[in-house]
Amino acid sequence: MIDTHSHILAAIDDGARDLTESILFIKQAVDQGVEIIFATPHSFDGVFNCTIEMILQACSDLMELLEKKGISIQVLPGSEVRVNHNLVMEYDKGNLLTLGDGGKYLLIELPTLFITKAVSLMIRQLKDRGIVPIIAHAERNPMIMEKPEITAELVYSGAAIQITAGSLKGEFGKPAMRTAKVLLSMDQVFCMGSDIHPGRKYRMADAKKSLIKLVGSTNAELITRENPFAILESVGSLSKVCI
Repeated sequence: MIDTHSHILAAIDDGARDLTESILFIKQAVDQGVEIIFATPHSFDGVFNCTIEMILQACSDLMELLEKKGISIQVLPGSEVRVNHNLVMEYDKGNLLTLGDGGKYLLIELPTLFITKAVSLMIRQLKDRGIVPIIAHAERNPMIMEKPEITAELVYSGAAIQITAGSLKGEFGKPAMRTAKVLLSMDQVFCMGSDIHPGRKYRMADAKKSLIKLVGSTNAELITRENPFAILESVGSLSKVCI
């Protein structure tokens, strides 16, 4: 499997508090069959502003430690960018880190409340620049929980939808679990991530079992491996990743 959303980098945002916790998260991922994990700390969210340099350095340090410990997994850099009116401008300035550093997929987090048409316009502007925004944990957004069908306009504009593994197991409440299932039934889900933080369980393996029951093994494989592999292919060369 490929985990497209995690907070495993140490002491850089509200994720892993130190390298010991980073290793704990990663061992859980390996035990559950994850071969590749994107490290996606918060960026431009008004609280954390992890720069590209900070993320790449933290990712490199973590990979060096994993190699010393003989832990076999590939950690790739990325970020979770909070949507704001400056997002496209920040991309144009080269301040946003796409998944894999140089690929065409950008993980974005929607505000609690948003204007669908305004976000759709921003998505189209990014699409015009060759970027595919992946909407992080879409099923946990209050507006999408209330009206899941608005994701159709976002996808039509050029976005992709990500759900959180824990949502399929009820970790974020019944509304989020129900919305995740609705998005799956609408064939809107592109990929899945753990969104692992301190205090949460790593649930990729259990969530994949739920996916198989809900959409079948072929679609579960698309969501957990084949579609995420397109993110890797968009980087063009794995020489850019943290190895």
